[in-house]
Amino acid sequence: MGTVIRESLRRYFFAGLLVLLPLVITLWFLGWIVGLMDSMLDVLPPSFHPNSYLPFAIPGLGALVTLALIILLGFLATSVVTRRLLTLWDYFLSRIPIFRGVYTGVQKLVESIFGQDQSGRQVVLIEYPRKGIYTVGFATGLAGGELEKRGDERLVNVFVPTTPNPTAGFYLLVPESEVRALAMSPEEAFKLIISGGMIRPGEKTNSENSG
Repeated sequence: MGTVIRESLRRYFFAGLLVLLPLVITLWFLGWIVGLMDSMLDVLPPSFHPNSYLPFAIPGLGALVTLALIILLGFLATSVVTRRLLTLWDYFLSRIPIFRGVYTGVQKLVESIFGQDQSGRQVVLIEYPRKGIYTVGFATGLAGGELEKRGDERLVNVFVPTTPNPTAGFYLLVPESEVRALAMSPEEAFKLIISGGMIRPGEKTNSENSG
């Protein structure tokens, strides 16, 4: 009798984890994103902070303001005049020592993965961290300059996101012959990586099936 009860409790416990963990991890990740966006307003002087004009602080207000600014910047970036200004702005930032290396690298990575140009977002399969073990990554183009070739073979820039936080990852230089292109979309690849392989390419989640 005691064994049956223990097995039932164990089964119920893991069934509860299957329901609770995705929600907790999703809320944690969203909370981290909102907190990061919310903290962006802390760089403003107190007299310019929106909470200074309210009787009490509103959690998430900074995230809403930041989101609105991002959408506004995206809208402005689509106009011809603003694009010219952004080009001048990029030119100015690319001339600042030390800063330009970080800024240009991050800009290229973001454009390759999240930009509208699909050519820089090829999902690939590589053997990493050793032979016989595979991982999914994003090929962002061929290496250039001193890194262009390894012997007689060209090298490919590959970004490998981490699980469950795909905003972090590793930059690898992989011989072109060892990079296998995959048919899955970047969105499917991100789902695969974030879920630790539990959501397979082409497979819908329960919420998507119910919708």
